[in-house]
Amino acid sequence: MLTAIVGAEFVLQLDGTIVAVALPRMQNSLELSAGALSWVINGFLLAFGGLLLLGGRLGDVVGHRTAFLGGVALLGAGSLLAGLAAGFGQLLAGRVLQGGGAALAGPAGLALLATTFTGARQQKAFATYSTVTGLAASSGMILGGVLTGLAGWRWTLLINVPICAAIAALAARVVPPAGRAGERRRLDIPGALLSVLGMTALVYGFVQAAESGWRSAGAIGGLAGGVIVLAAFVSWELRAASPLLPPQVLIRRARAGAFVNLVLMAFVLTSLLFFLTQFLQRVLGLEPLATGFAFLPFGIALLVSARSVPIVLARLNPRTLAIGAFAVMALAMLWLTSLDGDSSYAVDILAPLVLLGISAGAAVVPLNLIVLSETAPEDAGVTSAVLQSALSVGGSLGLAVLLTRFAAGDDVADGVTAAFQGAAVIAAGAMVFGLLFWYLPCHPKPALAPPSDDTP
Repeated sequence: MLTAIVGAEFVLQLDGTIVAVALPRMQNSLELSAGALSWVINGFLLAFGGLLLLGGRLGDVVGHRTAFLGGVALLGAGSLLAGLAAGFGQLLAGRVLQGGGAALAGPAGLALLATTFTGARQQKAFATYSTVTGLAASSGMILGGVLTGLAGWRWTLLINVPICAAIAALAARVVPPAGRAGERRRLDIPGALLSVLGMTALVYGFVQAAESGWRSAGAIGGLAGGVIVLAAFVSWELRAASPLLPPQVLIRRARAGAFVNLVLMAFVLTSLLFFLTQFLQRVLGLEPLATGFAFLPFGIALLVSARSVPIVLARLNPRTLAIGAFAVMALAMLWLTSLDGDSSYAVDILAPLVLLGISAGAAVVPLNLIVLSETAPEDAGVTSAVLQSALSVGGSLGLAVLLTRFAAGDDVADGVTAAFQGAAVIAAGAMVFGLLFWYLPCHPKPALAPPSDDTP
């Protein structure tokens, strides 16, 4: 079961980076404009971000096994459609289907992991899951470069088809059927519609801010519309008999702090992948495939770190480990702010990149544990969706915010270091936030003293 879950997550994360290397050849082959090409990425992001809450709750309603199998099948079908595309419309439709499949399979797989494994086995399962997630993100550009060079851009999409078929066959055999339907909640249709509209508008606003600036009509309209619709969603959920997002998922202090820190972690790591790629290719002159291999130490360090977390958690609680990891992450990002036109990979990039891999592995596993280890089984799907929404929104927000600093630089090197300065501040802020949110004592109102015996 763990193989099926992490295999699906590997494919989902891979789709975020594997296509990036193939975009120039895809553009030439299908004669796409620059605007159309951007929607090859954005179509996936909008479908994934917009449907996450609905996809997670569907798992709670129909069963996580059913949602997982359906999401994997949809992902495979979308990959086939996009890989055989004869034009932009078919390519975009395939990418949207991929995003929808990811929004269904991702939360369902994470919910299966949280509800199937317990105790020390759960820590090891989360460590394996987090390792695969980091390796997929860092290896996507390598695999994309190899496939594009040897077989053509279509295989960066078609490679998913046999993998999804194998995962679906394995999951159908090893994942047990769900319990009785009466144990699950009904689907909140109005809440589902509001969440899809609000999340899609919000992600669209971040995408437009990253592409055209915060003052563009698309960014302002998307962000304003997203906030208004999500406010209506919250209002509805507080009154709904069977809400799509139950309040108990968010109001617990430890879990809420972990959600916020997941947003901040995605803010930092997404900016690292994007801006360091710019530096490696445009300043150091590396080819795309060499750039992909340059990120390999990050993935290896994350693997070793995440696999070691269960041992560390025998001595430290998850909150302390996460705070320490953010401290290391802030120092590593601060180290990268010294990059300039005379920097080299071996001397100035390799060591902080390894530290970032170590800190990412040491942060993501305890944050996942804080969020999911005490979640009620009937809310596991939607809680997993909120977790993945935090990562998605954090990544989009980080890129949109730090692109303004990047664009203000005098050259590429100056812009990259300015962006890394902002990322270092965010990582340090995550550390401080964890200290305040998890360790600042609560002072509840004192109870009234009981009356004394001589009180009339």
